[in-house]
Amino acid sequence: MIKVLNQYFPGRLFVLLVTENVLILLAIWATVTFQMGSSAIVAHPALFLKALVVTVICQLCFYYADIYDLRTVGSKLEVFFRLMQALGAAAILIAGLFIVFPDMRMGERVVEISILATVFTILLWRFLVEWLNRAYGGGERILLVGSAAAVEDLAREIKLRPDLPIELLGNVSENEEVHTSVEGLNDLGSLSHLESIISETAPDRVIIALKERRQQLPINMLLKKRMQGLLIEEASTLYQKITGKIPVESIHPSSLIFSEGFLQSPFRRAYARIFGMLGGAGALILCGPLMLLVAIAIKLDSKGPVLYRQMRVGKNGKPFEILKFRSMRIDAETLSGPVWAAEEDPRITRVGRLIRKVRLDELPQFLNVLYGQMGFVGPRPERPHFVEQLAQQIPFYDLRHSVRPGITGWAQVSLHYGATVEDSKEKLEYDLFYIKNLSPSLDFMILFQTIKIVLFGKGAR
Repeated sequence: MIKVLNQYFPGRLFVLLVTENVLILLAIWATVTFQMGSSAIVAHPALFLKALVVTVICQLCFYYADIYDLRTVGSKLEVFFRLMQALGAAAILIAGLFIVFPDMRMGERVVEISILATVFTILLWRFLVEWLNRAYGGGERILLVGSAAAVEDLAREIKLRPDLPIELLGNVSENEEVHTSVEGLNDLGSLSHLESIISETAPDRVIIALKERRQQLPINMLLKKRMQGLLIEEASTLYQKITGKIPVESIHPSSLIFSEGFLQSPFRRAYARIFGMLGGAGALILCGPLMLLVAIAIKLDSKGPVLYRQMRVGKNGKPFEILKFRSMRIDAETLSGPVWAAEEDPRITRVGRLIRKVRLDELPQFLNVLYGQMGFVGPRPERPHFVEQLAQQIPFYDLRHSVRPGITGWAQVSLHYGATVEDSKEKLEYDLFYIKNLSPSLDFMILFQTIKIVLFGKGAR
């Protein structure tokens, strides 16, 4: 496993990313060499830059076709169809590129032949990598130690990540009187026998999930094992690295106080504000014509103002007025009061349903970004009515207000729209993970994933 942005990813994912870029470049090089001679790339170095452009387009199409989502790509047939879909889209984009920029052409049928060669080459390579992974990849052997709730949650999340090379050896209960029984996990004994269990099972990593460690955890023995190279980790830490969220129900305030992360340096604040001002102004200029068309469509479709203003809770709990294109009838909450949006919500207008689907209703929030009330990335701001309710029902809920809210966020790209208290709790877990791991690289990844979600209309309501 490889840790990137404090999350675990399977090592073979990065092997595929690197090698398949090389394979696409090799396919183009082989085609050009076959048609123009072995010295073509040397004699025309611009061909290499053109090949890089084609490779980037292919990789983007692979990403949008979920070729690299090893959790959802199952059978070989599914890999084949997704690969064909991605390369078909790449061929269309490249053809359009050649029409707009004729100088980008690399020779007669170079791209077409290269794409066909890429299909077969990548399919063969994928089958080889999977065979090598099954035959020699193995998995990290993990021993769980602790209480039922935390162990069960962690075991469930690990099983939801079949792409990660993790082998669960079993669970060690906290005491002999009450054994932890978790479905699908071997009960290996109690904490008093932990040393002999470690010797017998030979784990690569021991995960501790005890309710109370004092006078229970065999510190000296674990210290000795740690010095011998055994990895020992808290359950909540591994949970965060696997899921990208912090489990609010099973952590103590001390876990947040003394943990790494949650850094809000002057550089981070300055970068966020400068990026917000420049990005907000640039986005308004670029999206101005589209926003004008949306405004006209709203006005023609239903009575009422074009913009919808609503109070939301911002950084440090300070309220502000968020701007959106109106997507509901003007009397939407006259009788019901504040309620969450629902599937097939009857309050939504015809144009409203369309602009929500492709997130166009959020475009006026670029003004909120420009004013400094929001950022491009951050926890989505909630209404004061719901904040008051959720803060009483969900632990640590107010911590999400420690940073500036955003148009998009880690929770928004990680799960579908939520309209219940349980959904809000899960969103908070993702928001806390984001706040803990604040960085420009994480922001960029969220923005990149948001583009994909907007294009395919996932999770909108």
